[in-house]
Amino acid sequence: MKINFDIKKNLKIVITGSIVLSVFLITFIISLFTKGTRRTFVFPSVDDGKYIVESRYLPDNPLKDDITYYIDELLLGSQAERTKLIFAKNTRVISCFKKDGILYVNLSNDLLNVGDNVIPIKDGIDLLKKNIKQNFGLSKSVEIYVDGNGVFENY
Repeated sequence: MKINFDIKKNLKIVITGSIVLSVFLITFIISLFTKGTRRTFVFPSVDDGKYIVESRYLPDNPLKDDITYYIDELLLGSQAERTKLIFAKNTRVISCFKKDGILYVNLSNDLLNVGDNVIPIKDGIDLLKKNIKQNFGLSKSVEIYVDGNGVFENY
């Protein structure tokens, strides 16, 4: 059985197949050499009661551990329009560590500043905890501190 394949007649198929194969190979090679993790971020929308979910690729950062780097990115805010900040601008991570399955996060007192485009502090803390648990699968709690003082300890 002889297969007769005329390249001139099937040139469009050959070119399309070559392009698709090339794109696949380039994507595969890039994925082999890039290091990092894809993380999801949930931000409050300016529309009451709604949330915006973003997925971002976070490259490995040799200066910070994964959770601290993630929280830093979360504090910067959404890349999408029509979202609010979780905490006031300039809020930063002072320290972050995990002990006995509990994550301790100490944030700067800039968190206490009130802004136009910021959700209430209690809601921000709940959303921060939700984001961390969703991305890092912590089975125990996440404890939030502001300048070393516990917030909503009885909550």
